[in-house]
Amino acid sequence: MMKQGKNDMEYDPFVIAQWIAASLTGELSGEEERKLAAWRESSAKHERLYERLLNEENRRWKKQQFDSFDKESGWKGYKEKRSRERRISRGWVRFVRYAAVLLVPLCVALYLWKGQTEDKSVLPVMASHTIEPGGAKASLILSTGDVVDLAATSGAIRVNDGMVIQNRGNMLSYQDTAGKVPTDSLMYNVVTVPKGGEYQLVLSDGTQVYLNSMTRIRYPVRFTGDTRDVELEGEAYFEVARDEEKPFVVRTACYDVTVLGTCFNVAAYRNDNMTSTTLVQGAVEVSGKGIAEARRLRVDERFVLDKVTGKVTVEKVDVSYDTAWKEGKFRFRDVRLEEIMWDVERWYDVTVEYDSDEVKDFRFGFNMSRHETIEPLLRIFELNGKVEIERNGNMLKVKRGR
Repeated sequence: MMKQGKNDMEYDPFVIAQWIAASLTGELSGEEERKLAAWRESSAKHERLYERLLNEENRRWKKQQFDSFDKESGWKGYKEKRSRERRISRGWVRFVRYAAVLLVPLCVALYLWKGQTEDKSVLPVMASHTIEPGGAKASLILSTGDVVDLAATSGAIRVNDGMVIQNRGNMLSYQDTAGKVPTDSLMYNVVTVPKGGEYQLVLSDGTQVYLNSMTRIRYPVRFTGDTRDVELEGEAYFEVARDEEKPFVVRTACYDVTVLGTCFNVAAYRNDNMTSTTLVQGAVEVSGKGIAEARRLRVDERFVLDKVTGKVTVEKVDVSYDTAWKEGKFRFRDVRLEEIMWDVERWYDVTVEYDSDEVKDFRFGFNMSRHETIEPLLRIFELNGKVEIERNGNMLKVKRGR
């Protein structure tokens, strides 16, 4: 529900609350995401408000307000009222569904909405060590053993036997200008991405690879033979250049993924209990020592191997959740806190501890940029009262909330 004003767009604040809530829980539709973006762009005041809600809320102030709200009585009262008034609007039902998540931000939003001056500081600024998000950084290990810091190097790295290795921005690329296959043995390069890093790689056949934090990929400078083999530990998204005569094979510690030309995501971290492959486009076959029989995936399917039990599952999924990291987002729906924190540790270069195993199993969902500092993310976890997070430098201690 919106009206077109003279100089600004006006929206129903409860609809805005609904959109922000859905965004935080990872359930915002594409159309709603566009509308929320339009609301933010329609006014500098809207953008400041949005950023304030996510970035400037003081945890102590929030906790005091949240604890003072009698959630049990409030919910009970709402249900009694609902039984008396059956004609409640659909939008209001959805709003109440997210009320516990958005209680304090919504109060602030409505308070500011009713005419507070734009420059007045309502919320105190948190005084704490800021944990910055990750960025483009990686190292290249050449076949000679030389190590190149890609974050500190730009331009041509090496030109040898017609192969030009270039590093520009956040992308390392190989270009074969000779158009011939050398007679000597294969030469391998390795790219390693540390905690808090990400990088892009273009192989000599034109295949594009997006590398997530704590990832290592080993590949030949030039592909020869009947297949194009690379070795992966960590997480990467592949856009494989099609070559029907030379299948592309991603080898992990548990299985191999074979393709002709397609787009897919592989998550194969050494310390994770699960390793997975998610197909976005084309077709892939998963086979190898870690599984009993080869599996052929269809588009929008995810192959998961439990490394502890050996169980294999193939399921239909929304691939946008598995590939969100490539788009610069954290996107989860009903996922265990410990599993989410594995991604947080890798991206923000932090260490997470828990005061009990029970806390690890709490489930969360949200959708946000992963190019923010860590504070908005921690507030999402704390807003529903399930957990409290103490910070000491880059150490996070997760405790059960009240």
